[in-house]
Amino acid sequence: MATPISGTMKSFDKPDEHVAKGGVEIDVLQVGDMKVKRATYPSGWKFSTHMGAPQCFDTHVGYTVSGRLIAELGDGTRIEAGPGSVFVIPAGHDAWVVGDEPCVIVQFDEGDSAARRFNVEAAAA
Repeated sequence: MATPISGTMKSFDKPDEHVAKGGVEIDVLQVGDMKVKRATYPSGWKFSTHMGAPQCFDTHVGYTVSGRLIAELGDGTRIEAGPGSVFVIPAGHDAWVVGDEPCVIVQFDEGDSAARRFNVEAAAA
């Protein structure tokens, strides 16, 4: 059940949490029962190289602020997200930054919570 909120405003200038993982810098805002994350992926970053696993098993729903990111699903389908793109990337993918610019995304929840919240099916293995 969703946590009720009567209205709120938060800023990534003062995140509730900051996480650095595999070269990615992540600022987290807790808004009711949803985590909203701003992630900055450096140029040259690739999930399967920098995160210690061949695939990401989280679901991602978000918006690309700057830079470009490609996600490759288990069936070979590629999703390219660039500035202004809204994306849904199901669990079971690799991903990497394209070009010399870092990629900054804002995502809404992650993993099982995003899959349930946005009714996202898993990627083909």
